[in-house]
Amino acid sequence: MRFVLALLYRNLVVGRASAQLTLIRVVFQPATYLFVFGHVVGRVIPLAGQNGYGAVIAPGIIAMATVGAPFVSIGGQVLSGYFFRTLEEWLLAPVSLRTLLVAMLLGGVCSGVINSLVVVILAWLILDLTPSDPAFLLLAVVAGAFLFSLVSLVVLLLPQRPDRGREVFSFLMMLMTFFGCTFYSYAMLEPPFSYFALLLPTTYISEGLRAAYAPGQPHLNADAALAGLILIAIVLLPYADWVFRRRLGNFSW
Repeated sequence: MRFVLALLYRNLVVGRASAQLTLIRVVFQPATYLFVFGHVVGRVIPLAGQNGYGAVIAPGIIAMATVGAPFVSIGGQVLSGYFFRTLEEWLLAPVSLRTLLVAMLLGGVCSGVINSLVVVILAWLILDLTPSDPAFLLLAVVAGAFLFSLVSLVVLLLPQRPDRGREVFSFLMMLMTFFGCTFYSYAMLEPPFSYFALLLPTTYISEGLRAAYAPGQPHLNADAALAGLILIAIVLLPYADWVFRRRLGNFSW
């Protein structure tokens, strides 16, 4: 437990050391998205509901924070460990590989939850949007952050070198952002695009958050969205564990 807390504290120190970059990534970028797409563009797109398109785009922006933050947290640890050999120090610590895995996953989840809640506050300040079901919103954010913590580990540790994982994750982010119901709801899609969207985990995060904000609006069923996230995470967890132990059990970078 001390090792887990120490790694979480390290993440906090690293974030504080690069405060300007953290502020841009956590506050400025999502605030820009919310203002441009939610406030400016949202006023000219006729959609039913008091907040119109703003109520559609805001959960998607929160989902982007939920997805991206774990990769920044875990990617920073893995890449700095690769380039500056700090991974060797962690592996020499008197803890098991699974303890290190839990610590990194917990750090990714905490980062995803904190960044997402910052965007929730920004959505309230810029668009006057508040969730109808805060508990379900938090549940969807935690499940999404955990899932993408697993994805981050697999993407970074599966290639021969972790720096190549950044390119893979950038491609996945592009695919999931534009086709995974981030800028539009699932109800706006028609086949075959609606079938393809169901293959992307961002669909379940975004739609789960839309269910938390506006239960009466058309969106993917809330229980189905949460079940999709949990099912994908359950399937991915043993694979991430195998990749993690395979790569770091015989460290050769």
